[in-house]
Amino acid sequence: MPLNLPSVYFKSHAFTVKYDQERSLGTAVWRGKLAGADLQEALLICAYVMEKYRLTRWLADDRKMRSFSEEDQRWISENVVPSYLNGPLRRMAFLPSEDSKQVEAIEHLIERAGDLDDLSLKWFKTEEEALEWLMRAF
Repeated sequence: MPLNLPSVYFKSHAFTVKYDQERSLGTAVWRGKLAGADLQEALLICAYVMEKYRLTRWLADDRKMRSFSEEDQRWISENVVPSYLNGPLRRMAFLPSEDSKQVEAIEHLIERAGDLDDLSLKWFKTEEEALEWLMRAF
């Protein structure tokens, strides 16, 4: 059963961000390839929603996401990862991409991030498993 969060913050042909402030939960659903300025905007929207609504849980539905370029990976590492690490987020669940290069890119970004402090990351096969883990007390 798909996750139906109450508030859609942003929606486009390739990307949707939803949040549920009551459960402190956000989700990003990716549908295809975003690159350059479009990808940057999408990831900054995620960071903004996390911070604005003080979300501690995040579900990244990457199943339809396509791989990032090296340049995009560098930008993400320098500009997005620090805001995720320094923000309210405490748990982030991933539904991995069907594109193995994208999965490798995400894993590489996680490795480059180094010490994640209080942020726990985990991969899941189903949305139900991811939500169960996200909603546990921490």
